[in-house]
Amino acid sequence: MRNRVPEFTMFASLLRMATEYGFSDVRETLVEDLKGAYPTKLEDFKAARVLGEDVFGSPKPHPNAVLNLFVAQNVRFAIPFASYRASLGGVSSLMSNDPGTVLPRHTLACTIHGMGLTRRMVPVIAYTIGYTTSQLVCPERACILNVGINHRERRSEALRKLAEVMFGERQGGLLNIPSLRDLTCAECAKALEGSHAAYSSTCWDILPAAFAVAESWDEV
Repeated sequence: MRNRVPEFTMFASLLRMATEYGFSDVRETLVEDLKGAYPTKLEDFKAARVLGEDVFGSPKPHPNAVLNLFVAQNVRFAIPFASYRASLGGVSSLMSNDPGTVLPRHTLACTIHGMGLTRRMVPVIAYTIGYTTSQLVCPERACILNVGINHRERRSEALRKLAEVMFGERQGGLLNIPSLRDLTCAECAKALEGSHAAYSSTCWDILPAAFAVAESWDEV
């Protein structure tokens, strides 16, 4: 981003004014400065240092407030990722009644639908990672995968712990690859992180459709 993005209240006022009065250059500049924090490509997401509502600094706005602004002002490219960010807080956050955070019925429905789709993938991917990627028995004693394939209880417990780490709540949500080095050896961590990267790619591809913005990123 070329310049520091204004604090959210100021940014929202400037964007509304630029749109209402046809100041296209001002609007374009404001919107352009959002692109690093609201990426449309997975590689840009991975490379970003600041994501989502964090770009507005302090006080950090509620994700619902940002999503409301983008929908109202038709900042279309940013809506899929803004919806994803809003969904990270879960239903209680999406149903917030605080001033400026109440989502219109359609936006709320689309965001809950997208949240459901992205989270529904988790058990399937976790199973695939656990029982396809992790079929080999690790010889390293300190590795959580140092269990036999036929030791069902031990292996199930190991995979449960891995799933908690790989798909548990964390900054950036499910798209961010977690650190597995406290549970696994370096080789197993590399294999599991590769599998998680494949999940992230699939999840990223469906964001526009999942949140009912467009059929694909190309159409955003």
